Amino acid sequence: MLQGLKVGMISLGCVKNRVDSEQMLGMLKAAGCQITSAPEEAEILIVNTCGFIAPAKEESIDAIFEMAQYKKTGKCQVLCVTGCLAQRYEKDLLSEIPEIDCLLGVSQYADLAAYLENALAGQHPVATKRKKEFLECGRVLTTPGYTAYIRIGDGCSNRCTYCAIPLIRGPYRSRSRQAILDEMRLLAGQGVKEHILIAQDTTRYGIDTGDSLERLMAEAAGIEGVEWLRALYMYPDEVNQSLLDAMAARDNICKYLDLPLQHAAPGLLRRMNRRGTVAHTKEMLRAARERGFCLRTTFIVGFPGETEADFEELMAFTEEMAFDRMGAFTFSPEEDT
Repeated sequence: MLQGLKVGMISLGCVKNRVDSEQMLGMLKAAGCQITSAPEEAEILIVNTCGFIAPAKEESIDAIFEMAQYKKTGKCQVLCVTGCLAQRYEKDLLSEIPEIDCLLGVSQYADLAAYLENALAGQHPVATKRKKEFLECGRVLTTPGYTAYIRIGDGCSNRCTYCAIPLIRGPYRSRSRQAILDEMRLLAGQGVKEHILIAQDTTRYGIDTGDSLERLMAEAAGIEGVEWLRALYMYPDEVNQSLLDAMAARDNICKYLDLPLQHAAPGLLRRMNRRGTVAHTKEMLRAARERGFCLRTTFIVGFPGETEADFEELMAFTEEMAFDRMGAFTFSPEEDT
């Protein structure tokens, strides 16, 4: 029923969401759909939303309203909303935006084609029940052909007091190492040279399966065609000398340490429910720098209870550590956090 139909997609939010979008596009292409970047030509429009912080939610809602207009001015027969905002605000979206024909959460992509066929038949499918299983399927890469993101886990169990991800994605779970390596071999065979490992917390990898990020990276680095390998979103207290040594020992593992630290004042870190100590973080950053690593981080300012002294402590920390790349964000209050 989807054969020959044109599908357009807007993918918002993080690179983990991007992988979901690429998998959806892969399944739709396998079902015979044509992928178009012109929304006015699409018979099916999908908005894969982000629900992380207020500006991201607003961007997602604006995109849904914008795509809904093509039901009047274009060829759109089905407007499908997926992703984190759909998972978190199912009832609100359906009551406020009646133009939505199909609404799916973060665990329903395996049955996307069937849901879209139901929507084309006049039904209004809605499904947001979370599942533990990982979707293993082909992808349509939306990155340049030489680079790709590789999902190694989903969900989060850290329970930082400002973050809604555990409410949306559920507790952390690791993807099977064999599935990860098989996908990397396939992508390498297609010409992907840079493989970027992603999860909400990559250093948690294997904590639920008896595996480890260190072992995964060692095996991944041995795959023919993997010229650059890097990992994003490492949690500071899980980074140790052994992991740094393993990364530094292989020429195709990028000497790049990505630690979203969020703050450097111990009292504020406790309010954020962040694990580890500032002393350990400094030790690991210095150890990484000695091995020639590029250092990247992000910080939150304006967290409830932050004092001028806390902020000055953060400023002193950033000056001392001399990060190569740093992002700073103002605190965004979130419901149920």
